[in-house]
Amino acid sequence: MQQRRFELHLPGLLKVLAEHLYSSKKVGVRELIQNAHDSCTRRKLEENDKDYSPRITISLNPKQRTLTIMDNGSGMTADEITTYLATIGRGYTGEMRERLSMFGGAEASELIGQFGLGFLSAFLLAEDVKVTTQSYRGGPALLWHSAGDENYELTETTKAAVGTSVTLRVKPAASFILQKEMLIETVRAYADFLPVPSYWQYDDEPINLMQAPWEADNPIDAANEFITRVFHDRNPLWIMPLKDAKVAAGHDTITVPMNGFLYVPAGSTLSVREYGEMRVYIRRMFICDKQEHLLPPWARFVRGVIDCPALQPTASREDLHQDDHFEAVQQALEDQLSKGLRQLAKEDPARWKHLVRMHSEVIVGWAVKDSEFFKQVKDIVVLRTSRGMLTVPEYLEHTDGSLYYVTRELGSLQEQMLAEGRNVPAIDAAWGFVAPFLEKYAALHRQVKLVQLDGETETLLRPANEKIFAGLLVYFEKEGISAEAAAFAPKEVPALVVYPPDAELLHDSQASLKSDDLPASMTPLVQAFVNDKLAEPTNWQGKLYLNASCPYIKELAKKPAGPTRDAALKLLHQVARLFAGRMLNAADAAGAFSKLTAALKELA
Repeated sequence: MQQRRFELHLPGLLKVLAEHLYSSKKVGVRELIQNAHDSCTRRKLEENDKDYSPRITISLNPKQRTLTIMDNGSGMTADEITTYLATIGRGYTGEMRERLSMFGGAEASELIGQFGLGFLSAFLLAEDVKVTTQSYRGGPALLWHSAGDENYELTETTKAAVGTSVTLRVKPAASFILQKEMLIETVRAYADFLPVPSYWQYDDEPINLMQAPWEADNPIDAANEFITRVFHDRNPLWIMPLKDAKVAAGHDTITVPMNGFLYVPAGSTLSVREYGEMRVYIRRMFICDKQEHLLPPWARFVRGVIDCPALQPTASREDLHQDDHFEAVQQALEDQLSKGLRQLAKEDPARWKHLVRMHSEVIVGWAVKDSEFFKQVKDIVVLRTSRGMLTVPEYLEHTDGSLYYVTRELGSLQEQMLAEGRNVPAIDAAWGFVAPFLEKYAALHRQVKLVQLDGETETLLRPANEKIFAGLLVYFEKEGISAEAAAFAPKEVPALVVYPPDAELLHDSQASLKSDDLPASMTPLVQAFVNDKLAEPTNWQGKLYLNASCPYIKELAKKPAGPTRDAALKLLHQVARLFAGRMLNAADAAGAFSKLTAALKELA
């Protein structure tokens, strides 16, 4: 067996790495800023000069189509240029970090570089690159020049100060970077948190902030300002700082180092504008935006920023490897968020209720889908009721241990009124996930009974002595209207019309068949449904209930039959139909108003 070396065609390799490793040409600026930062950090650590003030300077010459990034860092010797700059996949920063880490040096976390590939990104922007460098260790200043092929030139030159200057002759396809505003915006996006100041040409104030929000004197205020400036979300409902966390790892635990914050925006609309995304930094350098997998799936109402050295970037440093480290950070974020939400609900219930009100669709929806999340929020999520926003435990304090709810937005006012008449608040379950949430709650708490008011309104009606109201019921029987006397509250309501649960669906199905607007394949199915329902012994037109507790109905029952009494009964029926809010299309409603007007005329 023979062992042989790979043969590399360097121009082809450089082109593949430079043009296909990175998705955005802007990354070239990030990598050069990162190299300058690490050069300054190296000089600070190795030279130990207390008077040293690191600095990065960025300048443009649009006429010559050049971009220059200059630092006063460590510079390079001829050997270091050969070993690191001109060797793909090998970088001084990574090796220095390993040395520092072996001795427990906290300084290792200050270094950003990792793979030794970053300098290749310069050829995303440049036709050729010149590097002028003077090492702090002495020796001659050097000029390195490459056009991205297999050869490079290295000559001695002159340089006034220690450090490195990288000049790119920008190719036409990257001309956008020759615009000052675009370049400054790119530097800020990637390097805002780096402690080494980056200056624009001869300006006195640095471009970058040099401080992350969590390092400010008032981290919450700084986070608020960052959220407004970067995310364009004003007045977030809640901000939660992140901190180092311990997570389980088999039979042991590991500490996940992290900084940053999570926040809940002022509002979201389900399926239109959800969140659940993170802006990711590693050792202060921006890596990626809108990372959707770090937060748990149920946290679609949350956004955040994280700086975590445990996360492993891809070779292009534009995304993250979803490895064991990634999963540990996921677990740490979920644990902190769950604990923070429970603490918020306990310590600031007003803010929690407002948060849930603004994001109720997302929170309740994910609670239905995710059983673990359901257990975390089932007793702290707030629901809309006829008595305002209440948690389920708060709601149950007002009832006999039952959850009374309505599922239809139109017409639910009638059921809510009936519930309140019996001193029972009604839960508004018109939105799709609320009813399944209540069902899941009742299944977990066997002592809790679930009562759907629409379709089961009769549960709130009490039998009455129909002999007293026989004359009124005879009138409705002659008119072909199913009627019954029952006692219910509030007593001010004289009459109601109650429909069976599937009456509205049957009504709509019949209307679709009549209008002939169904697809041919659907017509037999809908017709079969209609036939089956009509075969049931059910009064699909609804039943009129006269309120036996209402003083006016009692008074009306004493009156003899005649035009005045009959007009009043006709009026009651039409008002009850309209108040029910169901089974009426525009023509039906117009007909009801016509009969109501006629009855009023007879009474007048």
